[in-house]
Amino acid sequence: MQTYGGVSIVNAIPSWYGSSMAVNLKVKVDIIKGKYDGESKLVSSIINFLKTKFDLEDFDVKIYSEIPQESGLKSSSAVSTALLGEVKRKFNLDIDVVKYSAILSILAGVSYTGALDDATSAYYGGISYTYNKEFKIIKKSEPPSDISIIILARGGRNVNLNKLKEFELIFQEIFKMSLSDPITAMKYNGILVGEILGYDLNLVMKALKLGALASGVSGNGPSIFAVTKEGDEGPILDEFNLYGKTIVTKAVKLESQDK
Repeated sequence: MQTYGGVSIVNAIPSWYGSSMAVNLKVKVDIIKGKYDGESKLVSSIINFLKTKFDLEDFDVKIYSEIPQESGLKSSSAVSTALLGEVKRKFNLDIDVVKYSAILSILAGVSYTGALDDATSAYYGGISYTYNKEFKIIKKSEPPSDISIIILARGGRNVNLNKLKEFELIFQEIFKMSLSDPITAMKYNGILVGEILGYDLNLVMKALKLGALASGVSGNGPSIFAVTKEGDEGPILDEFNLYGKTIVTKAVKLESQDK
């Protein structure tokens, strides 16, 4: 089962309303014989839950990921949906992959809201719009077809949930905007999250001055992204490359998940 990383359009922590766009950073999970003895609390929690609920025998998993961990690029949601999707396929189970991903992410302690928005875009591609408090998918839509996403991947988070939640009303308005103008919402969200959490936004402002359609912090950081029109990546890529490892990728179109 293959799923995808993503960048934030609207952070769901302040208002429970979230939106995420899938990008072409892939995660693949295979199920093999054996018993999982890895260090991921999320993977262990999912396996133990599925074994108990569906009376499955022990199994091991192999995870192949292009997404830097703890970077704000949705690696946890990509892994959980890939694992749940592969178990669903292999054992012919009737499960709601994205809802299970959200619930089990909360139970495993890796997400405050369950990140249903991230799980939805990871699993289906495209852009997700969700109300995470009720595990509700509001809609899914296609991303713009003519954009590139430049990512400065970084690890090590700086998350203050309570501080983010003080801005509930502003993020509700950004979410409303995102329903018709996701790229502008992505810009405002990315700048505001960075400001609230105390990240250095110098590179973000440089990217916007160089013509980026949007730029900011993804998720709760610390990775920084910029969205450009195809062909306009050069100046921003040159700037990002001065600061570390840079990824250039594309948005992922919506996919059917009858896999």
